[in-house]
Amino acid sequence: MKVYPMAIYKISYSKKYKRANVHNFGCNFNCPWCSYKLQGKRCFPKFLSINEIKHVLKGLDIDRVHFVGGELTTYPHLSKLCDFTRHELDVYTKIGHSNGYNLPPTSVDAISVSIKSLSEDFYKKYTGKSNKPVLENFKTTYQKGVFVDASSVLIPGLVETREIEKISKFIADVDPQINYHITGYIPVPGNTWRSPTKDEMENAKTVAEKHLKNVSISWFPSAADYIKMTAENPKYQSIPISLI
Repeated sequence: MKVYPMAIYKISYSKKYKRANVHNFGCNFNCPWCSYKLQGKRCFPKFLSINEIKHVLKGLDIDRVHFVGGELTTYPHLSKLCDFTRHELDVYTKIGHSNGYNLPPTSVDAISVSIKSLSEDFYKKYTGKSNKPVLENFKTTYQKGVFVDASSVLIPGLVETREIEKISKFIADVDPQINYHITGYIPVPGNTWRSPTKDEMENAKTVAEKHLKNVSISWFPSAADYIKMTAENPKYQSIPISLI
């Protein structure tokens, strides 16, 4: 996924949850299992300027702003936007998901970090990056008082239960109360890995719970099931905001 110098392309709004989602495009990793690849090639007529984003957010009745999509820390104005949402709008500011390779801005309240493996070789082979910054940044971010949660993808034949346990032990050494979410891999075209079974997911959860207090899982038999869930679950429902 290519990194763009200005990569915020959409703002959506959930009236029920009083939450604005600021959508980023672009990533500094190229994980072959990434679910964003299911969306195919995408193009955008324009990206939003920081002033346009601020203007839209000021006009919304919100308690929270979530930065989502791609890798948010590649967006060059993220720190300024987080300062704006947290200190000027006085709303809860969260990075919805991150690969953790870069430290988040100091003004975020929370961040969800994906830990793919504890193996350096694994990271270099499948992401093109080292995992050392990811692991160190995870600890540093937690120590700075940011609410941190973690996630991993269970991929039979690649990231299996024994790796999930290693990751769980690493997280527990930081704090066993940290929330940990295990997602079942959804097959991406061009890969040979299969989805885990429900029993494999439950087993991974049980193993992680030997070390962590708060473990959850999500599992979908197919991409169609995942898309259906996001269409029906109120937590994922929001409306795009027009600048016109």
